[in-house]
Amino acid sequence: MRRRPRRVLLLLAVAAALPVPVAAHLAPLPTLRHSDSLAAADLRLSGEDGALTLTERSYRLALDPHTGHVTVATLHGTEYTGFPLAMSGGAPLPKGVHRVSRRSGGTLESRLLDAGGRVLQEATLQPSSDSFTVRFAALPQTLGPGAMRFFDDGAAGIELAETSGGFTPDPTLPQLTAHPAVGVAGRTPFAPPPFQIQLRTAPGWFGVGLVDVPAATTMRLAADGGIAVDYPLALALAGDDLGAGLPEGGLVRFPEFVVTLAADPLGGLRAYHDALSPRGESAAASPPGSRPGWWSQAMVDTWGEQVATRAARSSPLYTAEWVRDFVAEWKRRFGAGPITVVIDSRWQAQIGSAEPDPVRFGGVAGMRDLIDALHAQGDRVLLWWPMWARNIPRVPPATAVFRRTAPAEQVVDPTAAGFDEATAATMSTLLGSGPGELGADGVKLDWGYDIPLTLADPSLGWGASALYRYLAVLHADAHAVRPEALVDASAAAPQFASVTDAVRLYDAWSLADWNRRAAVVSAVDPDTLIDGDAWQATAADLVAHTVSSTVYGTPAMYFATRLADGRPIPPALAEELGAVVALSPDKGQGTARSLTGGDWEYVDGSTVRARSFAGGTGLLVWRNAGCGAAVSTGGGRVVLPLGAARGLTVRDAAGKAVKATHLPTGLGLTMVAGQRYTLQRAGSSC
Repeated sequence: MRRRPRRVLLLLAVAAALPVPVAAHLAPLPTLRHSDSLAAADLRLSGEDGALTLTERSYRLALDPHTGHVTVATLHGTEYTGFPLAMSGGAPLPKGVHRVSRRSGGTLESRLLDAGGRVLQEATLQPSSDSFTVRFAALPQTLGPGAMRFFDDGAAGIELAETSGGFTPDPTLPQLTAHPAVGVAGRTPFAPPPFQIQLRTAPGWFGVGLVDVPAATTMRLAADGGIAVDYPLALALAGDDLGAGLPEGGLVRFPEFVVTLAADPLGGLRAYHDALSPRGESAAASPPGSRPGWWSQAMVDTWGEQVATRAARSSPLYTAEWVRDFVAEWKRRFGAGPITVVIDSRWQAQIGSAEPDPVRFGGVAGMRDLIDALHAQGDRVLLWWPMWARNIPRVPPATAVFRRTAPAEQVVDPTAAGFDEATAATMSTLLGSGPGELGADGVKLDWGYDIPLTLADPSLGWGASALYRYLAVLHADAHAVRPEALVDASAAAPQFASVTDAVRLYDAWSLADWNRRAAVVSAVDPDTLIDGDAWQATAADLVAHTVSSTVYGTPAMYFATRLADGRPIPPALAEELGAVVALSPDKGQGTARSLTGGDWEYVDGSTVRARSFAGGTGLLVWRNAGCGAAVSTGGGRVVLPLGAARGLTVRDAAGKAVKATHLPTGLGLTMVAGQRYTLQRAGSSC
């Protein structure tokens, strides 16, 4: 039976015999930077059974050298949970194996040795101030069929008795679940979702996430508490790179994990991002302050209206003229200024081809004329682009079938010879402004989850790492052709922020779903633009979603005349929504924060630039410190959430001052639905 040092971290009385002051365990040393690891100062406390302990700024660790078991606790000794500093490869182990664990400098190490002392597996834990990493390596002979399990010695994994449920950021699963998982193995809104799962414990949330992009599709909490990852056995046995580099010393190296500790799941996602940040693993390609201004203007996507009017995909109704009419009708009814038009599925002659349909869109010349005309009226254009499929005359089968059965000539393979050249040529055709090129401003990527199971050279990427390779090449090529190009994808894993420009929230069927997804992205990808999407928006959630997405990112509108269920959009509602999305560029570039009650705010540093109010029915935006605007879609008596409203004048659309009352919660006034009100501070001009 494992002997667990549950309270070893509380035994501080022995500290008097140590050369390092106890105070050094409780606060950063004066000679260290605030972010430096205290483990480097050789902080060690003796515990019962000879356990080795390390203390960091926000947690303590204890390693049992006899079993390789690690206990994680708060500074006050309250235990999060424990786990074996080990992995289970799935293959039978030889007789005589034994484990040796130790502290080496500022790290904790545990090795599984055979009877002759040869290293079969090893695990290394590296602490830092607020998180710690664990890396694993193993001889190929110790690996067998089935998912490999980490934080697991073959008998047990993370101590689930210390937990009371889990959290996953994967939208395909309930967020709160006993056995959380994340994956990109099937149709999923996030391709991929953040590679992190969290467990609820007495003092807070214990998060386990991957640092490197894995050559795998799924990570989950196994029934025994281990963290199972579906690395292909064939790749591991062949010595291919699984995401952490090639083998060293005969040991297969696996992508590193980072463990975070937080008060709540969104805090855990932020901690995951922050833990990756010093390594450059969560750096955004287009952080706030670097984006072209047009990225913030409303996206108007043809897809919803196509479905509502039976003009979807290759319907003969879907033509260049249809797009012109759609844009004109949307502007007539919604009235918003310059927009980004998304020409959706499918404008191509074949799916995955850069050649526009010769009949419906007039080939290259006809599509270029359409895009030039949209540019001439001040609009931008994104082209729908299906990932993985190429030269397919009709919609491919369901994801599970396509991934297994699609012939090579119909699959984009980022590991195949010629992929880089073909992708560069495609981006030149779509985004270039020369003869024979379409001149679009960016691409809306779709079907990112359709990752083929069979690739030409899986050593260059498989699963999520193949998707990363694809996006990295496409993103670089797009920006080489058009530096301001917008690559709009649905990759919410923070490692992918460097190879995409926006995270699209994807199809959803409720406001709650979109808000949950936006909360995940704003926490784990705070510097990445959010595309609010709006496909499948209903009459019940259209208003609140439009307001919320205008605050937390770039709003997207999919309909001009009617919703997906066929219901017409009343003219008054269209005007109100148009007034809302027209304010999106005024909020500048910052980061989004979800608030209690379903509202959102957008901040630039410490300055609030936008805020929803009244349960997502109203919007307040500040163009600068002295000039703002407000819109209410409900109208009537409202309270604008303003902390400092003294000296503020509110004027209606005609420029007339509106009577307002100063309240403890803000500024009370009566607003007309859909009308834009100007907020002006004394001494400022708007």
